[in-house]
Amino acid sequence: MSEAVNNNEVKSIISKKDLLKAWWRWTLAVEVPVSFDRMQALAFGYSMNGIMRKLYKNDPVELKLAMKRHTSMFNTNCDWGSIIHGIVISLEEQRSLGEESVTPEMIQSMKLGLMGPLAGIGDSVDQGIVATIPLAIFVPMALDGNVLAAFIPGIIYMVWSFVWSWFLFNKGYSLGRESVLEILHSGAIKKVIDIASIVGLFMIGCLSASYVKLQTILEFSNGSETTTVQSILDGILPNMLPFIVVMGMYLYITKRGPKFIRLMLYTMVIAVVLTFFHII
Repeated sequence: MSEAVNNNEVKSIISKKDLLKAWWRWTLAVEVPVSFDRMQALAFGYSMNGIMRKLYKNDPVELKLAMKRHTSMFNTNCDWGSIIHGIVISLEEQRSLGEESVTPEMIQSMKLGLMGPLAGIGDSVDQGIVATIPLAIFVPMALDGNVLAAFIPGIIYMVWSFVWSWFLFNKGYSLGRESVLEILHSGAIKKVIDIASIVGLFMIGCLSASYVKLQTILEFSNGSETTTVQSILDGILPNMLPFIVVMGMYLYITKRGPKFIRLMLYTMVIAVVLTFFHII
């Protein structure tokens, strides 16, 4: 390992440009080399390549070990997980400067320990709010013929992804290993997750009512008048049948697990049978 730096003026080896390059590599490559055995590990190693070569340029053995530990199993949310990169870079920098308390085991444990929580937080917020709300707002506009509205949800998500991941990348580096603990203990994340859960459920209900189409063609006559069953159902609860379908699929997944192909086949068979008997 590199010798400890005694000069108190030398506090940092990594520049802003180095961080930007590492973040850009992660952003571009995160989903490209994904494999079943190591998931995003190769993208993580690719992002860390330039940083590790700069930190351990005079210690090829430590460089080899660093690259080996940063191409082992890694998988998290692409945006929120960026804070892990910043923390790892900060720890590796301290280690290269001779900080004996920063061990390879500590760095690896920090990475593995943060993957799951950040994935859960990131997926809840990204998929529950950032991706869902713009779709609910702009997709109906696109269906009405507004071409620009078809691209706005993707643009919003892309801007969010770039800005937020770069912010967390820098925050992780500046705060080091205390960064995530500070964020998690602040209580702000719990509020965000609660809001995401509520808004996510609300938007799923809206999307189900808007995009799941199911009506019955059953009708009955009462003298000279003909009444449709669908009108009665709409009087009780609008879009009742789409709601029943969505909840039925949800209950199936919770009871049987995510067997989506089987669920699709069941849905097709039931739809054919109900159509054959002129029910829908």
